[in-house]
Amino acid sequence: MELYLCWRGPVRSGNFPTEADAIENINQPGVYLRLKLYENERAIAYVGQSTHLVTRFDQHLTRLLSLQQTLRDRDRLAVEFQNTENRFATLNEIEAVGPMAIEEALRTQFYFALAQDGFDADYLTLIEAMLKARAEGLMQEKPENIQTINPGEFDHNISIISDFSNVDAVGRAVIENVVGTTPIEITAEREEFVDAD
Repeated sequence: MELYLCWRGPVRSGNFPTEADAIENINQPGVYLRLKLYENERAIAYVGQSTHLVTRFDQHLTRLLSLQQTLRDRDRLAVEFQNTENRFATLNEIEAVGPMAIEEALRTQFYFALAQDGFDADYLTLIEAMLKARAEGLMQEKPENIQTINPGEFDHNISIISDFSNVDAVGRAVIENVVGTTPIEITAEREEFVDAD
């Protein structure tokens, strides 16, 4: 079975859809890459899936701006500011950390593949798990995903194929750096994936 990821994007601050129809067009089931791009073409990735993509993008940015997610400086280094025992201590540092949160939000962008374009939504978790595993193998720094994703078991071979025709050359290069270009092959007999990269 072939599952096609027709990549789209980026969606980021400054180009989020605002019209109801445009929002609805992408607020659907799909997989996504949340990328934070830093100087010297370095990136931090997060691989995810959601039944409502735009809503999930909003959650990511809201967590950044509300200081509930690790912030990084321009060189990609995590900044320790959160006092986990006293949230008010962090809020007392808002003058210093607020601008950093805004910078992180501005460098964050989302590339996504809608289920309706090439795969059944029942495969969201499988695709997310395989993309995360691929990113862990290709990227210098592991994705920010904390949880382990169980892809489940399948009784047939699956090939996850990326289609880059809806993104520009810059987008294609960014996505390729995270998930590569070759299909991800999942062999049912072994119940594990084979990474061709």
